[in-house]
Amino acid sequence: MKKNIDNFKFFYLSFLGKTASSILSKKISKLWTPFHKSRIAAIGFCSPFAHSINKRVQRLFFLIPSQFGEYHFNLKDKNSTASINEYTLPIDDSSLDRLLVIHSLEYITDHKKFLREAWRTLDKNGEILIIAPNSFGLWRTHHKKNLLSLRTFSYFELNSLLLNNFFTPIDFEYSLFFPTINNKYFLVKFFITK
Repeated sequence: MKKNIDNFKFFYLSFLGKTASSILSKKISKLWTPFHKSRIAAIGFCSPFAHSINKRVQRLFFLIPSQFGEYHFNLKDKNSTASINEYTLPIDDSSLDRLLVIHSLEYITDHKKFLREAWRTLDKNGEILIIAPNSFGLWRTHHKKNLLSLRTFSYFELNSLLLNNFFTPIDFEYSLFFPTINNKYFLVKFFITK
């Protein structure tokens, strides 16, 4: 599974990856307006989304599952990067305001254990934002074939996982409505509006 880091890097250097990260970054910024001195952790491969969460933060942690291999995010300050076991997060109880999970949930085998651990790290008013491939979306095949994800999720599966592990789902949104074709002309002409 270590080659996932290389798969992610390769994907996000492509036009398709840049387009997807731009759309998802805008969605993250819309859902999470910055507030002063927030404490945020991002689990998974989060480097393309760093600029959308690295605003007015007190501390930003990037947590890379050890199965992905090591990776360093090139940010100047206010962040720490660690290779972690996602079932025992190296974060104190109730010490986070927000937790971003991207390119992570689909590789985890024990979702209950992970979500309980995530819940432990969040403050009582903390928020978790999970970005995961949809079981019925256009991107499910791409995630399984190119990014080697173990699974995809339906709305009902994610909702049940959250409800059964202390979380109260607030909103579910869908983001990527274009095919996974890495052709700039085709995507801009027919699917992407500027």
